[in-house]
Amino acid sequence: MIRNLNIDDRNKIEKILFDTNNFNDDEIKIAMELIDIYLDNDDQKDYEIFVDADNDVVNGYICIGPRPLTKGTYDLYWIAVNPNVQARGIGSGLIKYIEDYLKQKSARLILIETSGKPTYEKERKFYLKNKYDLIVEIKDFYDVKDSLVIYGKYL
Repeated sequence: MIRNLNIDDRNKIEKILFDTNNFNDDEIKIAMELIDIYLDNDDQKDYEIFVDADNDVVNGYICIGPRPLTKGTYDLYWIAVNPNVQARGIGSGLIKYIEDYLKQKSARLILIETSGKPTYEKERKFYLKNKYDLIVEIKDFYDVKDSLVIYGKYL
């Protein structure tokens, strides 16, 4: 079942982020900052976070938000799936959910920014599998030999 994030999910998502062994400490810190903004400020409009959960077990989560200074363009900021249930369609289900959700909000474009590091190859293949197009790669963006890779999908 996909639903809005609640306070009881916070630590479970943090564990998922650590357990994937793909995010560094700074990345996890930023992901948790967005979760805390979402949970602590009912008036904020920058982030929407959804979880795939079975009762009290969180299988994965996704964080989206409107791209500043645009009309109908959204960023997919974070998506992570518990390694114990990866390759079972949970990530693709979260993607499909937010696409349908954003279509209802008259969104027209979703952008995803990710790393070009070899350790992110599985994630890049996941975006392609879910019919996101590679829009641009900016070499040496995050660091030498670490490109910024941007995917997008028109809804």
